[in-house]
Amino acid sequence: MIEKYESRRIRREIRRVLLEVWDPIGIKGESKAQDEYDMYLGHIFELITQQKSDDEIADYLIWAVNENMGLGQAKKQHMLETVRALRKIPLPETV
Repeated sequence: MIEKYESRRIRREIRRVLLEVWDPIGIKGESKAQDEYDMYLGHIFELITQQKSDDEIADYLIWAVNENMGLGQAKKQHMLETVRALRKIPLPETV
């Protein structure tokens, strides 16, 4: 089990990646919209801490863009940079 401090740190890093790398609706520079992608944090946290595959992470991001946001234009190659950035988030040894 991941300690509370580590969980918060990882979620902050996920949020940073979603805003700076993924950002499908282009809100990273909007100070009042910094929580726009927070609804995806929990599931992405689970995917990376449960060491799911890159394909599973990319598929979730594609679903979020195409189905949940209704943009319908994301493809797997569009998600690769985001998946790489998420993989760089340090995880505790206990994961």
